[in-house]
Amino acid sequence: MRRIALYLFLIPITLCGVAEAMDWRHYQNARFGTSAEVPDGFTLMPPPENGDGQRFEAPDGGTISIYGAFDFTSGLSEYRAFSRQVLEENGWRLTYTPSGDNWFVLSGISNGQILYQRVERPAGCAGDILHHIEFRYPAEDEDIWKPIVTHGARSLDGPCD
Repeated sequence: MRRIALYLFLIPITLCGVAEAMDWRHYQNARFGTSAEVPDGFTLMPPPENGDGQRFEAPDGGTISIYGAFDFTSGLSEYRAFSRQVLEENGWRLTYTPSGDNWFVLSGISNGQILYQRVERPAGCAGDILHHIEFRYPAEDEDIWKPIVTHGARSLDGPCD
């Protein structure tokens, strides 16, 4: 039933494309300034006590999490290695792991779920704040989620400090 609800909610995406068919809402975290866009119909979940970010839930149970965090390592490559290790220790088989000077993506599969996590340090920033967006959704709905992930990941932004 949840999958049917997601299809009914997202069917315009496959017919018209994301930009034309879906309304997006802008979220900005008060603590870190991390921001991104999420589909308007996703449910806002209770925030964490520490105020780091926000999670949104889709009708199929998939989630989008947007949050900031301090880089407690020696730099982005070390933070990437730490994040990768944590995910792999928690059963994720990472299959897509590109990176650039100020960003990285860790994506993979576990127990029928897909994870896509993008982490950015704003270009030219020497600060220790990292901005994150993470998508988790049923692997069987990958084609439906692909435009959501693309749009959401491209919208990730935040200040230097």
